[in-house]
Amino acid sequence: MTTRDFNPPTAITRRRFGQLLGLSGAALALPWRVEAQDGVETLVFALPGLVGNFEPHTWVGFGDTVHVMDTAARGLTHMNFTDPLPQPAIAESWTISDDGRTYDFRIREGLTFHDGTALDAAAVLRTFRRMIDEDDPTRPELSFALDNLGGDNVTGFEAPDAMTFRINLAKPDAAILGRLSRPDMVIVSPAALEEYGQEIGLNFVSCGPYRIVDVTPNERVVLEAFDNFYKGRPEVGRIVMQVIPEAVAQMTSLASGDLTVTNLIPHSNIDRLEGMDQIRIEQSAAFISAMLAMNCEAGVLSDIRVRQAINKAIDREAVVAEAFFGKAELPGYITPAAEQGYAPEHRRLSEYDPEGARALLEEAGATGAELSLISENSGFWPRLGQVVERSLNDVGLNVTTEYLDGGTFNGRLFDKEAHELAFLQRSAFFPDPDGRFSPLFASGTAGADEITAQSGLPAQARLDEMIAAANAESDPEARGQLYVEINTYMAEEIMPVAAVVNTFLPVAVSETLAGVNANALGTYRTFLEDTTFTS
Repeated sequence: MTTRDFNPPTAITRRRFGQLLGLSGAALALPWRVEAQDGVETLVFALPGLVGNFEPHTWVGFGDTVHVMDTAARGLTHMNFTDPLPQPAIAESWTISDDGRTYDFRIREGLTFHDGTALDAAAVLRTFRRMIDEDDPTRPELSFALDNLGGDNVTGFEAPDAMTFRINLAKPDAAILGRLSRPDMVIVSPAALEEYGQEIGLNFVSCGPYRIVDVTPNERVVLEAFDNFYKGRPEVGRIVMQVIPEAVAQMTSLASGDLTVTNLIPHSNIDRLEGMDQIRIEQSAAFISAMLAMNCEAGVLSDIRVRQAINKAIDREAVVAEAFFGKAELPGYITPAAEQGYAPEHRRLSEYDPEGARALLEEAGATGAELSLISENSGFWPRLGQVVERSLNDVGLNVTTEYLDGGTFNGRLFDKEAHELAFLQRSAFFPDPDGRFSPLFASGTAGADEITAQSGLPAQARLDEMIAAANAESDPEARGQLYVEINTYMAEEIMPVAAVVNTFLPVAVSETLAGVNANALGTYRTFLEDTTFTS
């Protein structure tokens, strides 16, 4: 009996189902079953975990928080990961001043928050004011939102009339429209802020397509469709976000109908799931980039020839085959093919050339140099680390890899005295090309100052000028071309990172569900408002 032909009878045990799929023999957690109540169609989505605090202004990464926030909240703009440009959301339109320093957003008429509070310019101002006012009693400790919006370049917020919200900038920033679609830029009910203050994350009220009706930490979140969403009430009436961290439990629950959507399954399981009639794998663009960061101040890595040699040494086809089971793409340089700023000729910037790598190492007097590489010890990183370490040692380096838990890894990653080589992931918080450059490679950022330590290099001043010029360009086509040039310049003149691979989160869906935004789910974002059940 092949997996492709297999339709398990209802009486089969889930342990036996896992064995027939060729999965781990470990005990499977008994799945739940969410029955539609009162005829309400229910979509079940898998979460990796659930803390239960949805404070947007302390959000720093992906995981359970962003899945819930994307489902329950919205900001002024929206990026759907299909169209390269920001789309209207809570703001129906916007105008930009001639000098590019003032953005006026027209708020849609007639909207409310989930608690019935009117959504107008004053409500939007209330959310943004807590970003910038350190004396605001609702402002959480360690608020990162202003930094993620633009930091010191944001000079203030205003509400010049009842339905207009204004952002003032010190200098032009074309990426701000994309940044406003980030999870930490969502609009929060001012009434809820007044009632809950710094505990708003535990009592989250926004204006997204679904409203939160129940939260059980470490277990599930239940959300119901919101009538006054700006696109109209979603067709699927209820979403249950259920904690299911184990891949085996996800796969068996998909097959049994207990789970509707997940983006948590390993790449190694894609082919098995594609062979099952009741499950569909949605193809998503490869927005996730894995890179090898090189500390430009550390020993032999201060020589660009060594950094170029490391770049040439990596066997990226082996990375795709061994670390991602063929489910990934060879990179260009920093920008993946799915975003503006990519050009096909960038593929030459990441070509596998072991002989060229050996020649550069010999020229630099670095053959046999000892280097340490740090990596996280979870997900695809150990497999990727094995291929990269082997590649570098094959050309004459002596690389040793340390596999660390997430907290230890991050502590060393953001300290240039504590690492030489380090793996780095960049995903599309929003699919704007600047999301991969200003935060990581501009002087004064933790990326350029600590991760790659490139800020002091002679070529860095020109890179900073190029990034600033791209952010000042309002024409999308011209702006995209500037990022093409930035990719080329960084690779040829600085080489602070080697692009290793571009990939995606596999998105597995019940065959009865349509309208899934796979591009968003493939890079951790979760937009489920357009889904429908076909049977």
